[in-house]
Amino acid sequence: MVEPDFAQSLLRRYGSPLYVYDLDEVSRRARALHAALPPSATVFYSLKANPLPALVRAVHEEGCRAEISSDGELAAALAAGADPGRMLYGGPGKTSGQMAAAVEAGVRIFSCESWLDLRRLDDVARRAGVRVQALLRINPAVPPRARLAMTGVPSQFGMEEEALTAGSTPELRATELVGVHVYYGTQMAADALVETTRSALDAAERVSARLGFACRIVDAGGGFPWPYATVGAGPDLADLKEPYAALVAGHALGQAGLWFESGRYLCAASGTLLATVVDVKESKGKTFVVLDTGINHLGGMSGLGRIARSTISLLGMGGGAGTTQTVDVVGPLCSPLDSLGRGIAVPTLRPGDAVAIPNVGAYGLTASLIGFLGHRPPTEVAFRGNEVTAAHRLRFGHEPV
Repeated sequence: MVEPDFAQSLLRRYGSPLYVYDLDEVSRRARALHAALPPSATVFYSLKANPLPALVRAVHEEGCRAEISSDGELAAALAAGADPGRMLYGGPGKTSGQMAAAVEAGVRIFSCESWLDLRRLDDVARRAGVRVQALLRINPAVPPRARLAMTGVPSQFGMEEEALTAGSTPELRATELVGVHVYYGTQMAADALVETTRSALDAAERVSARLGFACRIVDAGGGFPWPYATVGAGPDLADLKEPYAALVAGHALGQAGLWFESGRYLCAASGTLLATVVDVKESKGKTFVVLDTGINHLGGMSGLGRIARSTISLLGMGGGAGTTQTVDVVGPLCSPLDSLGRGIAVPTLRPGDAVAIPNVGAYGLTASLIGFLGHRPPTEVAFRGNEVTAAHRLRFGHEPV
């Protein structure tokens, strides 16, 4: 969380609203995650959580590889210095054009979500005259014993294990099957993470044996939890180190490359959204605090119906503790949906006061309704200590084509 005096200085310099990211916190989280996993494990940073180049560079410097799903994420990863030959390109709707651009840029590892996806990749690689590697993303037949599982329901992601093993692998001329990709869910409880990894290894063993290829890589996905837009911290993952080590030592695929993906755990804590109170209004017994930011900057995937209501923490940047009041926190948009929190306790605020929303380094600005109503995107500032290392603003508006 950014210190109040430093926050005020950044607001004076860059304006309000303003996203700020503590890169030292990114480094701490990356080291904590690496320490909890087996030494042989590989960690990928999921750019969908936050593609800001300065942040991607920070996780890259901590040994994390890039997991991407679009041309834009590829460009951001390259701008951050990530090696395209070590990236993983996934996603359920990859086009031939996107895969061709990735191959041309040097990407050589893909996660394929259907036989058509795999054949399309093979055609692209053959035309480019290169060899590529592929993981098969599957929905395992056996769900994990976990609190959150993304199996057992219809899904656009991956291939059903039962259907996959009943068929035959397409003839491939430029693609080598090297592994299996499983993603069970997000924001999982810490005690479920080892179990979902075990389930991924089990599924990879079944599928590779049935299809007859050597499984050298098992991507067990992620799900490492962290709070969103509220005060707090994620669980200590140190207790997972021994169970993970025992799992790898005892499983038939324990010597395969074990890959993990993380976005939220690596960067959520680094991010704070700074804003300014524009107005405080009373209406029919309710108090509304109107900010210069709303779901256009902190949508929480609002386009998917996941609009934050009463879960945010709104902290005063005045530097002292005072009285509190219960309010609805709203933004500047001409829509009743522009609500960041209802019935929440906040410091007593006046127009002009600076406020902060913590833990928004993941699924913040780029997961929001940036184009709605045409407000200019906030500047995004990355810093270490009290030194700004980079400042960016998303391009906005229509351009001729």
